[in-house]
Amino acid sequence: MGFSEGAYTGYFFAKNYPEKISKLVAIGAGEWKKGFRKFDMNLSSAVAFDEAYWKQQLQLRPEPKQIDEWFSNVNNYYNTVDIRKNIFDQIKCPVLLLAGEKDQNAPLNTVIDAYHLLPNVQLGIIPNAPHPAFLANFPAVWTTITPFLNNTD
Repeated sequence: MGFSEGAYTGYFFAKNYPEKISKLVAIGAGEWKKGFRKFDMNLSSAVAFDEAYWKQQLQLRPEPKQIDEWFSNVNNYYNTVDIRKNIFDQIKCPVLLLAGEKDQNAPLNTVIDAYHLLPNVQLGIIPNAPHPAFLANFPAVWTTITPFLNNTD
């Protein structure tokens, strides 16, 4: 199970190591076309978004002075990554694709595009939920995940 970047990691894992995964739950991760949007994050913009989180992150990092280099690498990755048919076609395990109806990071149209490209997929849309749909409505998310994981077909 993965959320956002973790879901994209799950897609790559399922593609590259099909023998090691039997099911994937991907939350908040649709088709990602190169240039989908422009990323230009830096520490000050991140701190302005969530100061407490970034204070904690800087304390946890072994090399906090390399944060600018990290942001540069993250920006480069997001500005060049391309996750489409060439990835989704190769995922053979069952996938439960979940998204918040009002997700701004993985807009609903990108999630529905991924749904159409994945060969063995179920789709769940959590009404009125933003990107972290599981925080907005955990009971709905869990009620959707449980039967998917328990199904032995």
